[in-house]
Amino acid sequence: MKLRILTIITCCFVLISCSKNEYLDTTIDKPTVEFTQATFNKTISFVENNSSYDIAVPIQVFGGTTDASISVSIETSNPAYINDVYSIETTKSLHNNTLDSIHIYVNTTKLKKAQTYSIKLTISSEKVAIAKNYETCLVTFSQQAFMDFFTGSYSCYESSTNSTYNVDFTKLTDTTVKNNNFWDFPLPGQYVPFVFTTDEPQTVSIPNDYVWTDLLGNKYIVSGTGNYDLKGNFFVDFTMKQTGSEEIYQTGRQTYTKK
Repeated sequence: MKLRILTIITCCFVLISCSKNEYLDTTIDKPTVEFTQATFNKTISFVENNSSYDIAVPIQVFGGTTDASISVSIETSNPAYINDVYSIETTKSLHNNTLDSIHIYVNTTKLKKAQTYSIKLTISSEKVAIAKNYETCLVTFSQQAFMDFFTGSYSCYESSTNSTYNVDFTKLTDTTVKNNNFWDFPLPGQYVPFVFTTDEPQTVSIPNDYVWTDLLGNKYIVSGTGNYDLKGNFFVDFTMKQTGSEEIYQTGRQTYTKK
């Protein structure tokens, strides 16, 4: 009997404790604002080059709607970036929206390529409730490095064989990627380097006299030149000669389309 009474008392204590914990209270009877997630990451395309690139960090309102305003504060390890590299919407009227965003305006001309920028946003208000679990959001963003723009999966159309096949490019240096499936017939581990210029006229080339080995062990001297666009696509007019011979074995155009 004593054990049963003790169990009941213990359960009541747990229930009372839980009722006082706002994090466990699932009943929301008034408009409440929060970020939709605790962290938010954005990678800005290499080709973006403007003074007010918009990063929209989502927020939501639940438990009703409101036209109240919220304030946004910022924490960063480098305050000098504020209003120089980026600026932030510090007040926001909710206009009875259930979904909205806090906007960060980035001057991409001042970004250091591949550097990660990190800022902590906190929302507050005297007019509307703020959810405790998502009142802050850690925002990180960076801009692609030049060569990262030309890495990944591509489709290659080859005019000399009238064939299309998949190619993966991986970064080799700051201006060079590796074609890991050249001619759709490489010896495992073999690749052909493609070198990109960062200025006009946006050229891409295979270094002269580059020796490459196919799946059957045949060696070829490969060279080529072409151009790229700012969507990540490019073409190369290539020439292949078997080593020890001046005769052209194959020539044509390879057109690479980013997937």
